[in-house]
Amino acid sequence: MSTSEKGVTGNVSKSDTEDRTVKHSATTMSELILPHQANQLGNAHGGEIMKLMDTAAGVVALRHAHTAVVTARVDGINFYHPIKVGDLVTVNAFLTFVGHSSMEVEVGVITEDIMTEKITHALQAYFIMVALNDKGKPTEVPHLIVSSKKEKELWEKGRQRYEMCKHELMAGDDNYRVCRGEKVI
Repeated sequence: MSTSEKGVTGNVSKSDTEDRTVKHSATTMSELILPHQANQLGNAHGGEIMKLMDTAAGVVALRHAHTAVVTARVDGINFYHPIKVGDLVTVNAFLTFVGHSSMEVEVGVITEDIMTEKITHALQAYFIMVALNDKGKPTEVPHLIVSSKKEKELWEKGRQRYEMCKHELMAGDDNYRVCRGEKVI
């Protein structure tokens, strides 16, 4: 099967039988927000929601890589709308880009006021997950098969973020790389 027949794939030298689609690893998780997860105003703690997002990103990466994964970075986390006690939170997560050992997972959060059935887009972020072998070292992941126009656009944007990230430094320390695939000192 040619690349044009199966879509754009990463630069991993694994066999075609291990390639996986975006749909293969996509996940949706829901949880009702309870009082112990909120502040004095009745809004969910940001960390509670970020934990749900990290869990969903981890499930996506684990489904794709079939090996241990860790969160290496979270890009562009944006809170658009407060989440209240009693809201049903739904986290949707899927792969947008796959490198050698890293995977970019887009994670979106919607809330539903169950009584009014009003649904609101509350939160968005990109989680960079890295696959690890049994010695805790980065390991190759399968290609990501992207076929639809939207998947291809997301792949290209993810690739661009990956390339920009490769050159970004944290706090001006030339020895500390914050992007995937880079050695962390």
